[in-house]
Amino acid sequence: MACCDILEVFNEEDNLIKEYKHWKLLVRNRNKTLGNCVAITKRHMEEFSEITPEEMQDFQNLVKDTEKALKKAFSYDKINYLMLMMKDKHTHFHIIPRYCQSKSFAGQEWHDESWPAMPPKGKPAIPQEILNKVKDEIKKHI
Repeated sequence: MACCDILEVFNEEDNLIKEYKHWKLLVRNRNKTLGNCVAITKRHMEEFSEITPEEMQDFQNLVKDTEKALKKAFSYDKINYLMLMMKDKHTHFHIIPRYCQSKSFAGQEWHDESWPAMPPKGKPAIPQEILNKVKDEIKKHI
């Protein structure tokens, strides 16, 4: 996929959780909450209306797998999906597990500071060693 730099932006090389036929699921390198992921289409589209029925079906499979895995891994309370595409115009969704209470994982406390309002704005990059633990925990359940 040499269409744009979205996979570099989200560091596919280190953060890929699972590759589907039409999508890639990555742990997000700037986690807003514990287990924050991003689902990216393999085909470059700047309009979601361009999605094919096959790509939509594949997205449904990704969503089912991801919700199940995140629930088992981190026991989220709610889950949010955001498709903003302001900076990265390639079709992608941010998958943001939400928590009404703090969670401890990988030696740190994770706070959903804006619960129950809109998800928090961007956060600094999480160290790759922590992201690897988050990614591995999700992969165990997907």
